[in-house]
Amino acid sequence: MKRRKWLDSAIVVFGVLSFLSLGAFFLALTDVWHDYASPDVFARAGQSLPDWYSRFNRCLPEWRLLQVGFVLMLVFHILLFVRWLSGRRGQNKVPVT
Repeated sequence: MKRRKWLDSAIVVFGVLSFLSLGAFFLALTDVWHDYASPDVFARAGQSLPDWYSRFNRCLPEWRLLQVGFVLMLVFHILLFVRWLSGRRGQNKVPVT
């Protein structure tokens, strides 16, 4: 019983974190899409790409956020699946008369 309560609590926590990571995905992917200062901006200004561009403009924090969010969603779905399987195991028992 205590294990099931712990599992339910973990599902709620990771479910909320999983949902919040969807919003974080939108924000991070919007930054990646706009690419801060894309090469098009420099091309329209008639300038070549500066030396710092390849180091600065790789969106590393955004990609890291996507990795963490994916792990949170994966853990949530694994916990949910384990909870579902444990609930089904209890239903398959034949009552002894």
